[in-house]
Amino acid sequence: MVRSRSKLLAYARLLRLPNVFTAVADPLAGWFVIGGGGDPQWQLPALAGASACLYMSGIVFNDCFDYNIDLVERPERPLPSGEIGRGTAWTLGAVLMVAGLAMAAPVGKVALSVAAFLAGLIFFYNSWARNIPGLRPLALGACRFTNFLLGMRCSPPHLWWFPAVIGAYAAAVTFLSQHEVGNPQRQAAIKRLLLGIIVVDALLVAVSPMGDWIGAGLVLSLLVPAIVLAKLFAMT
Repeated sequence: MVRSRSKLLAYARLLRLPNVFTAVADPLAGWFVIGGGGDPQWQLPALAGASACLYMSGIVFNDCFDYNIDLVERPERPLPSGEIGRGTAWTLGAVLMVAGLAMAAPVGKVALSVAAFLAGLIFFYNSWARNIPGLRPLALGACRFTNFLLGMRCSPPHLWWFPAVIGAYAAAVTFLSQHEVGNPQRQAAIKRLLLGIIVVDALLVAVSPMGDWIGAGLVLSLLVPAIVLAKLFAMT
Protein backbone atom coordinates (compact mmCIF):
# COMPACT_ATOMS: atom_id res chain seq x y z
CA MET A 1 0.00 0.00 0.00
CA VAL A 2 2.78 2.41 0.98
CA ARG A 3 4.78 1.46 -2.10
CA SER A 4 1.77 2.06 -4.38
CA ARG A 5 1.17 5.47 -2.82
CA SER A 6 4.84 6.36 -3.24
CA LYS A 7 4.68 5.37 -6.92
CA LEU A 8 1.55 7.48 -7.47
CA LEU A 9 3.25 10.48 -5.87
CA ALA A 10 6.25 9.93 -8.14
CA TYR A 11 4.00 10.07 -11.21
CA ALA A 12 2.26 13.16 -9.85
CA ARG A 13 5.65 14.85 -9.50
CA LEU A 14 6.69 13.72 -12.97
CA LEU A 15 3.51 15.15 -14.52
CA ARG A 16 3.77 18.49 -12.59
CA LEU A 17 0.08 18.31 -11.67
CA PRO A 18 -0.32 22.00 -10.72
CA ASN A 19 0.79 23.02 -14.21
CA VAL A 20 -1.90 20.95 -15.88
CA PHE A 21 -4.54 23.43 -14.71
CA THR A 22 -2.62 26.29 -16.35
CA ALA A 23 -2.66 24.29 -19.58
CA VAL A 24 -6.40 23.55 -19.43
CA ALA A 25 -7.09 27.24 -18.79
CA ASP A 26 -5.86 28.12 -22.31
CA PRO A 27 -8.40 26.21 -24.47
CA LEU A 28 -11.10 26.91 -21.90
CA ALA A 29 -10.43 30.64 -22.31
CA GLY A 30 -10.28 30.25 -26.09
CA TRP A 31 -13.70 28.60 -26.05
CA PHE A 32 -15.29 31.43 -24.07
CA VAL A 33 -13.55 34.17 -26.09
CA ILE A 34 -15.56 33.12 -29.14
CA GLY A 35 -18.64 32.14 -27.15
CA GLY A 36 -18.21 28.46 -27.89
CA GLY A 37 -18.86 29.03 -31.57
CA GLY A 38 -22.28 27.41 -31.27
CA ASP A 39 -20.69 23.98 -31.00
CA PRO A 40 -22.05 21.17 -28.81
CA GLN A 41 -21.04 21.55 -25.17
CA TRP A 42 -19.41 18.11 -25.06
CA GLN A 43 -16.62 19.48 -27.21
CA LEU A 44 -15.34 21.70 -24.37
CA PRO A 45 -14.25 18.84 -22.03
CA ALA A 46 -12.84 17.01 -25.06
CA LEU A 47 -10.64 19.99 -25.94
CA ALA A 48 -9.66 20.51 -22.29
CA GLY A 49 -8.74 16.84 -22.01
CA ALA A 50 -6.73 16.99 -25.23
CA SER A 51 -4.83 20.00 -23.89
CA ALA A 52 -4.12 18.31 -20.55
CA CYS A 53 -2.83 15.14 -22.22
CA LEU A 54 -0.64 17.01 -24.69
CA TYR A 55 0.78 19.21 -21.93
CA MET A 56 1.58 16.24 -19.71
CA SER A 57 3.22 14.45 -22.64
CA GLY A 58 5.46 17.49 -23.10
CA ILE A 59 6.37 17.52 -19.40
CA VAL A 60 7.28 13.83 -19.49
CA PHE A 61 9.32 14.20 -22.69
CA ASN A 62 11.07 17.19 -21.13
CA ASP A 63 12.31 15.05 -18.25
CA CYS A 64 13.25 12.24 -20.63
CA PHE A 65 15.42 14.55 -22.73
CA ASP A 66 16.79 16.29 -19.62
CA TYR A 67 17.74 13.05 -17.88
CA ASN A 68 21.52 13.56 -17.94
CA ILE A 69 21.18 17.19 -16.84
CA ASP A 70 18.80 16.27 -14.01
CA LEU A 71 21.24 13.65 -12.75
CA VAL A 72 23.43 16.61 -11.76
CA GLU A 73 21.03 19.51 -11.19
CA ARG A 74 17.83 17.80 -9.98
CA PRO A 75 18.70 14.28 -8.78
CA GLU A 76 15.54 14.21 -6.64
CA ARG A 77 13.26 14.08 -9.70
CA PRO A 78 11.47 10.77 -10.44
CA LEU A 79 13.65 9.74 -13.39
CA PRO A 80 17.17 10.41 -12.09
CA SER A 81 16.20 9.10 -8.64
CA GLY A 82 15.06 5.83 -10.25
CA GLU A 83 11.50 6.04 -8.94
CA ILE A 84 10.24 5.80 -12.51
CA GLY A 85 12.15 4.03 -15.28
CA ARG A 86 13.23 5.94 -18.38
CA GLY A 87 11.57 3.41 -20.68
CA THR A 88 8.32 3.74 -18.77
CA ALA A 89 8.52 7.54 -19.05
CA TRP A 90 9.10 7.46 -22.82
CA THR A 91 6.10 5.15 -23.21
CA LEU A 92 3.94 7.33 -20.96
CA GLY A 93 4.84 10.46 -22.94
CA ALA A 94 3.92 8.76 -26.22
CA VAL A 95 0.64 7.40 -24.83
CA LEU A 96 -0.36 10.82 -23.49
CA MET A 97 0.40 12.47 -26.82
CA VAL A 98 -1.69 9.93 -28.73
CA ALA A 99 -4.48 10.29 -26.15
CA GLY A 100 -4.46 14.05 -26.63
CA LEU A 101 -4.85 13.70 -30.39
CA ALA A 102 -7.55 11.06 -29.93
CA MET A 103 -9.57 13.39 -27.70
CA ALA A 104 -9.31 16.24 -30.20
CA ALA A 105 -10.30 14.09 -33.19
CA PRO A 106 -14.07 13.83 -32.49
CA VAL A 107 -14.30 17.64 -32.27
CA GLY A 108 -13.44 17.93 -35.96
CA LYS A 109 -10.66 18.20 -38.51
CA VAL A 110 -9.72 21.75 -37.50
CA ALA A 111 -9.33 20.85 -33.82
CA LEU A 112 -7.36 17.73 -34.71
CA SER A 113 -5.09 19.75 -37.01
CA VAL A 114 -4.42 22.34 -34.28
CA ALA A 115 -3.77 19.56 -31.74
CA ALA A 116 -1.40 17.80 -34.15
CA PHE A 117 0.47 21.06 -34.75
CA LEU A 118 0.68 21.56 -30.98
CA ALA A 119 2.03 18.03 -30.54
CA GLY A 120 4.67 18.78 -33.17
CA LEU A 121 5.65 22.00 -31.41
CA ILE A 122 5.91 20.17 -28.09
CA PHE A 123 8.26 17.57 -29.53
CA PHE A 124 10.22 20.21 -31.44
CA TYR A 125 10.74 22.15 -28.22
CA ASN A 126 11.83 19.16 -26.15
CA SER A 127 14.07 17.55 -28.75
CA TRP A 128 15.83 20.65 -30.06
CA ALA A 129 14.58 24.18 -29.29
CA ARG A 130 15.04 23.97 -25.51
CA ASN A 131 18.81 23.78 -26.00
CA ILE A 132 18.93 27.15 -27.80
CA PRO A 133 18.49 30.01 -25.27
CA GLY A 134 16.99 32.49 -27.75
CA LEU A 135 14.63 29.94 -29.30
CA ARG A 136 13.44 28.33 -26.07
CA PRO A 137 11.06 31.15 -24.98
CA LEU A 138 9.71 31.55 -28.52
CA ALA A 139 8.98 27.84 -28.85
CA LEU A 140 7.14 27.66 -25.53
CA GLY A 141 5.27 30.85 -26.36
CA ALA A 142 4.19 29.23 -29.63
CA CYS A 143 2.98 26.18 -27.68
CA ARG A 144 0.81 28.36 -25.45
CA PHE A 145 -0.48 30.31 -28.46
CA THR A 146 -1.53 27.08 -30.17
CA ASN A 147 -2.99 25.64 -26.97
CA PHE A 148 -5.26 28.70 -26.62
CA LEU A 149 -6.12 28.47 -30.31
CA LEU A 150 -7.22 24.87 -29.75
CA GLY A 151 -10.18 26.14 -27.75
CA MET A 152 -11.00 28.70 -30.45
CA ARG A 153 -10.87 25.99 -33.15
CA CYS A 154 -8.76 28.27 -35.33
CA SER A 155 -11.29 31.14 -35.49
CA PRO A 156 -10.80 34.20 -37.77
CA PRO A 157 -7.28 35.67 -37.56
CA HIS A 158 -8.52 39.04 -36.31
CA LEU A 159 -9.14 37.34 -32.94
CA TRP A 160 -5.70 35.74 -32.76
CA TRP A 161 -4.36 38.58 -30.65
CA PHE A 162 -5.97 36.80 -27.68
CA PRO A 163 -3.75 33.69 -27.93
CA ALA A 164 -0.87 35.99 -28.90
CA VAL A 165 -1.12 37.68 -25.48
CA ILE A 166 -0.85 34.39 -23.58
CA GLY A 167 1.93 33.27 -25.93
CA ALA A 168 3.92 36.43 -25.22
CA TYR A 169 3.32 36.05 -21.48
CA ALA A 170 4.53 32.44 -21.53
CA ALA A 171 7.59 33.41 -23.57
CA ALA A 172 8.46 36.12 -21.02
CA VAL A 173 8.06 33.69 -18.09
CA THR A 174 10.27 31.15 -19.88
CA PHE A 175 12.93 33.79 -20.46
CA LEU A 176 12.85 34.82 -16.79
CA SER A 177 13.00 31.18 -15.63
CA GLN A 178 16.49 30.67 -17.03
CA HIS A 179 19.11 29.92 -14.37
CA GLU A 180 16.44 29.28 -11.72
CA VAL A 181 18.14 26.08 -10.51
CA GLY A 182 19.59 26.64 -7.05
CA ASN A 183 17.82 29.99 -6.66
CA PRO A 184 14.81 29.53 -4.31
CA GLN A 185 13.66 33.15 -4.64
CA ARG A 186 13.56 32.98 -8.44
CA GLN A 187 11.82 29.60 -8.31
CA ALA A 188 9.11 31.06 -6.06
CA ALA A 189 8.65 34.01 -8.41
CA ILE A 190 8.41 31.72 -11.45
CA LYS A 191 5.81 29.60 -9.67
CA ARG A 192 3.65 32.69 -9.11
CA LEU A 193 4.08 33.74 -12.74
CA LEU A 194 3.09 30.28 -13.96
CA LEU A 195 -0.06 30.40 -11.85
CA GLY A 196 -0.62 33.86 -13.33
CA ILE A 197 -1.30 32.22 -16.70
CA ILE A 198 -4.74 31.28 -15.37
CA VAL A 199 -5.37 34.88 -14.31
CA VAL A 200 -4.32 36.23 -17.72
CA ASP A 201 -6.57 33.70 -19.46
CA ALA A 202 -9.52 34.78 -17.31
CA LEU A 203 -8.85 38.46 -18.06
CA LEU A 204 -8.76 37.74 -21.78
CA VAL A 205 -12.21 36.17 -21.54
CA ALA A 206 -13.51 39.15 -19.59
CA VAL A 207 -12.28 41.70 -22.18
CA SER A 208 -13.28 39.63 -25.21
CA PRO A 209 -16.09 40.79 -27.55
CA MET A 210 -18.38 38.31 -25.77
CA GLY A 211 -17.56 39.85 -22.37
CA ASP A 212 -18.32 36.52 -20.72
CA TRP A 213 -17.81 37.15 -17.00
CA ILE A 214 -19.21 33.75 -16.08
CA GLY A 215 -16.72 32.11 -18.41
CA ALA A 216 -13.95 34.27 -16.94
CA GLY A 217 -14.97 33.08 -13.48
CA LEU A 218 -14.88 29.45 -14.55
CA VAL A 219 -11.39 29.88 -15.97
CA LEU A 220 -10.25 31.68 -12.83
CA SER A 221 -11.64 28.86 -10.66
CA LEU A 222 -8.84 26.63 -11.98
CA LEU A 223 -6.50 28.71 -9.84
CA VAL A 224 -7.81 27.02 -6.68
CA PRO A 225 -6.70 23.42 -7.41
CA ALA A 226 -3.54 24.75 -9.06
CA ILE A 227 -2.52 26.66 -5.92
CA VAL A 228 -3.39 23.74 -3.63
CA LEU A 229 -1.32 21.30 -5.69
CA ALA A 230 1.50 23.83 -6.04
CA LYS A 231 1.98 23.57 -2.29
CA LEU A 232 2.58 19.83 -2.67
CA PHE A 233 4.40 19.48 -5.99
CA ALA A 234 7.06 21.43 -7.85
CA MET A 235 5.99 23.35 -10.95
CA THR A 236 9.43 23.63 -12.59
